[in-house]
Amino acid sequence: MTEPNSNSEAPPSGAADHPTKSGEVVIIGGGVAALEALLALHDLARDRVALTLVSGEDEFVDRPVTVAEPFHLRSAAHHSLPEIAGELDAKFVHAKVAGVDGSARRVTCTDGTDISFDTLILAPGARQRPPFPDAIAFGLEGSREAVSEMLERLHSGEARSAEFVAPSKTGWVLPLYELALMTALDLARSGVEGVKLSVLSPEDRPLVLFGDHASKRVARLLASAGIDFVGSTIEPRGADYVVTLPLLSGPELAGVPAAPPHDFIPVDEYGRVTGLDNVYAAGDAVDFPVKQGGLAAQQADTVAEHVAASYGASVEPSPFRPVLRGMLFTGEEPLFMRSGVQGSDPDVPDAWHPLWWPPTKIAGRYLAPFLSGRGDVEPYGSYPIGFVDIDMPLTAATLPG
Repeated sequence: MTEPNSNSEAPPSGAADHPTKSGEVVIIGGGVAALEALLALHDLARDRVALTLVSGEDEFVDRPVTVAEPFHLRSAAHHSLPEIAGELDAKFVHAKVAGVDGSARRVTCTDGTDISFDTLILAPGARQRPPFPDAIAFGLEGSREAVSEMLERLHSGEARSAEFVAPSKTGWVLPLYELALMTALDLARSGVEGVKLSVLSPEDRPLVLFGDHASKRVARLLASAGIDFVGSTIEPRGADYVVTLPLLSGPELAGVPAAPPHDFIPVDEYGRVTGLDNVYAAGDAVDFPVKQGGLAAQQADTVAEHVAASYGASVEPSPFRPVLRGMLFTGEEPLFMRSGVQGSDPDVPDAWHPLWWPPTKIAGRYLAPFLSGRGDVEPYGSYPIGFVDIDMPLTAATLPG
């Protein structure tokens, strides 16, 4: 994220300084950041604002869970966006946004629809493209079926090797480790031997963002599964199959600034878009190097607090201070990991039991309990008595780049 821009006012401090107002708040997107912002504003601002959700999709999909689908271990939940909006007294507009006219406070959609706003929250996600020819870029259309075909050929002996390659220093590489570990377990359970599996990453150690303790544990998991780890590289070395993740870039919205080199939206520590008044952004579209659902939810919470306070809600906005939580699917029990800080208890950052609640892949303050209430619940029972969730923020020294 960029530093606060010079034309941005000081953060609002609550109802005492900002008399109650009413306004049209428009949220663009149908993913984690958009829904977290919608839920947070519904709770914090209440009747101070009228909420509109604009998305080119009609469903929210729990995408982090899709990594387990080719192995028939779990299925990603699908939720109707119009239904969610209705439950939260929000209007839903099915449309794809093309641009923003900041001075006129108007959003233009590709079908010609114009939507006026008093405050705009951009959470459209990032554009995706495959990084290597002939590779399986997991998350793009057809990739789950391609992984299933890879498994069949590894089982039959038609293929004897697979590389799981992180394409860049930015983004989110944990799904590659999950795919590699679940592939190894799937082959082992079927008695298939002699298949060479490797994880190639720009990291010097596995999942180093989570700290030394968790990284060493993941390294042991890879070694015990017979998976080679090759660090400090992003280029495939040559295998029958290459599995990777999409390269991400900014959403390319007319009238919205884009920061080089990948054209993500520049924002300050409260999520305000550089150079646009009353426009915020959160999630994969913004210029924060780690693209992950839990972090997108935290960005959306920051934005929602700032917006709610500007409309008179009694809330003290907090700047974005990222805390990284990750649930690693292994094919058996998931490993829970959380970013640590220097000098913290080494027993806290990772465990085979939940470190947050509800223990879902997307650790959002509002979204995780909301989805759990709709039946999308991980199999860990009810909230445990005495459960304490300790936040350990990412530090600048641990971030990529």
